[in-house]
Amino acid sequence: MLGYISSTRKKSCHSCVKSKRRCDLGYPCCRRCLAKKIDCTYPNASVHEAKVMIRHTTPDLAPLAVATTELWQDQNSAPGSIDPALLQPSESSNSSESAQEVIVHEQHQRGITCVEPRMCDEITQMWEPSYLTKDQVRFIVNKLCSFIPSMASAGNTPFTHEALYRDYSPPAYQDSCSLSALYLMRTDKNIPILTKSIDSKIACLLTSSSHWTLSEHLAAVQALIIYQIIRLFDPALGLQAIAEKQNYLLELWTAYLWKRSFNDPGVFTSCYDSWVFYESLRRTTIMSVFIRGTWNALTSGGFCDQVPVLARLPLSKDGQLWHGDLHQWTEKEPCATQCLQTYGEFSTAWQSGSPPDQLTDFERLLLVACRGKEEPALLIN
Repeated sequence: MLGYISSTRKKSCHSCVKSKRRCDLGYPCCRRCLAKKIDCTYPNASVHEAKVMIRHTTPDLAPLAVATTELWQDQNSAPGSIDPALLQPSESSNSSESAQEVIVHEQHQRGITCVEPRMCDEITQMWEPSYLTKDQVRFIVNKLCSFIPSMASAGNTPFTHEALYRDYSPPAYQDSCSLSALYLMRTDKNIPILTKSIDSKIACLLTSSSHWTLSEHLAAVQALIIYQIIRLFDPALGLQAIAEKQNYLLELWTAYLWKRSFNDPGVFTSCYDSWVFYESLRRTTIMSVFIRGTWNALTSGGFCDQVPVLARLPLSKDGQLWHGDLHQWTEKEPCATQCLQTYGEFSTAWQSGSPPDQLTDFERLLLVACRGKEEPALLIN
């Protein structure tokens, strides 16, 4: 969740010093100040230091331990398959600089080595939560709900590439497609079946989580996103209360997936397959945080508390790559260039007054959340 403070700033923040608490030196704010939602300032901070360094090895998306503990206490027991190390602050950020620069996939016996593109080195500070208007929230919720018909009819979404599960479909992916279709066919009589099926599938995912491959882990997070959209944004189902509690589960699985993608990279037979997988993973991570931010905005008068995390998350600069075929993708050679940007950079780079129809649906969704207030044209379909 947090970046890491420059080596030139050694002292604890003022709040931790005053409270005589240990400061993790997180930047732009430490973990304690973020949790307590209090001002976090460091001594001798300069304008030049007001930039966040992105560490590629261990992006800290793990939820606070207290949040996850409350979730399992509420459900009576904590499944042993969840790694408790995820709930601790990362200690692996001091790994070699080479690991922080690129991810090199291991050589497969019949494959080739693929290198993930380098990310931008730093982003401007952008961590303040913000308020969304009712029109913004309404647009976002409608777009999120449109993922369900897409999943049911085509088996893909703006965060699940159509080629992602071309060769192998994890059970979680198959289940999310089936339950999306069942949701579209819902009646008063089959809603209980839908409800029990979602509960059962999530329980199965919890049971099997200790044995997930990286691909299965991604599919599980994507499936839970689909289930959360169905339950959070359709009040007629009466499932919002349990879904809200399981937002913590989504946060935990996503944090684990994000860290695992750096520490346990997959092996692919082509750079295209590698890009499809990792761009799906990047978008899935964004959507996981995005949904939780939307829910908070919907239930807290428009207040989106996830801006600090969202602003740092990466995605490809060229949104059209997502819709191109292998030939079009190869022509642009995205793996040979610095093709990633953060959500925050994408937001600030979009020129005011630019035609919204030049954006992909996914890009427009992201921009509505952060620019829709001052750019109402983005809200017009």
